[in-house]
Amino acid sequence: MLPDPQRRAFESNVWKSYLYGFLTDLPLTAPIWVLYLRDARGFSLTQIAWLEVPLFLLITFAEVPTGAVADRFGRKVSLLIGSALLAVAIAVYGIASSYLLILVSNLAWGLAFTFRSGADTALLYDSLARVGREGEFQRINGRFWALRSTALLTALLLGAPIAAATSYTFAIMLGALLNACAIPVALAMREPREPHAHVREPYLWTLAAGVREASARPLLRWLFLFSGILTPCGVAPLLLFQQPWLAAHHVDTAELGLWQAPVQAAQILSALAAGCAVSRLGERGTYVALPVTLFLCGAALARIDHAWIAAAFAGMALVRGLHNPLVDNSINRRIESRRRATVLSVRSVTKNALMATAWPIGGAVADTYGLQAVFLTFAVTSLVLGGGALALWVCAERADLPRRGPPEDLGSDIASSL
Repeated sequence: MLPDPQRRAFESNVWKSYLYGFLTDLPLTAPIWVLYLRDARGFSLTQIAWLEVPLFLLITFAEVPTGAVADRFGRKVSLLIGSALLAVAIAVYGIASSYLLILVSNLAWGLAFTFRSGADTALLYDSLARVGREGEFQRINGRFWALRSTALLTALLLGAPIAAATSYTFAIMLGALLNACAIPVALAMREPREPHAHVREPYLWTLAAGVREASARPLLRWLFLFSGILTPCGVAPLLLFQQPWLAAHHVDTAELGLWQAPVQAAQILSALAAGCAVSRLGERGTYVALPVTLFLCGAALARIDHAWIAAAFAGMALVRGLHNPLVDNSINRRIESRRRATVLSVRSVTKNALMATAWPIGGAVADTYGLQAVFLTFAVTSLVLGGGALALWVCAERADLPRRGPPEDLGSDIASSL
């Protein structure tokens, strides 16, 4: 039983995680970044897509080593480094005038992301575990993702009007200042150390053991692959191609945020409803709904060329909002604390490696055949490849069932905590 001061300190990590996530996910660049690079810097969609490839590759190679940093030296340390790097990277991004400098700032942003990725949810889960509340992780993590999405919604509503009233650069620099406010929040967090943590593994041992655990277990392998496939299929249409699609339908810069805000609101609602979705559909049923929904929405955007079909972007956002809390919970229930951030980082490696492949292909398809073709490409990929990876994960679950016993009744647990 923890003393009351320690218990309160760990419980306070919940609201501090909420605030940290909000501040680091408040990018005023969100509604304007593609148009900033295209109109202010003169890049084509293909150039913009290729600009992201080194970012995804850096994340791919740095994710697991920085996850091991979080496990070895502390999740709080990792979050501090991440928030400081993020603020600097965004500031440089706003004043960069050359392709090379924008590339460098992108790489710094990617490195900042890797220090945060996995460390934030690992700290949240372990803080709850220290006070005996790990059963509430699905609900609290759903709120965490919803609040991060709320930050993005806020940025969508503010970023475009600020850029229209001032300049792209002013909006981006203001965003960097807001990101920097996450640094004192990370400093105020209490590091949750497990009882065995006083005997720390060497860094390279932590790194190797975490990778070995993730790669040796089919349950994790196929779940990582499924998540990795769905990520670019859902994220690329929303982040890379939604703004050009809106511009092609004569949406002014000042109104971009208003069009994208309902899409972000859908993502918030779905993150909050993740527990209800699992309660009603079951874990597997909810997973099946994700690639099917992405396919239907992408096919609608490919076939119907009217402004009102922008509602399909909201359907993609529903998938994105459900995806992360659902996968986070599935993974966290299957791994041990001491290597939690490292194993979670392996998932991020998978999805970013696939993003590095998918984004330039998507940019080339869009420039050559048009936006409707790229929406169809991602729709078919999500259904065929995502569905295949999901089927393999279900088979691995069934094969592992005799050893693990019946699966937990996640639906009733989550529903009772809502």
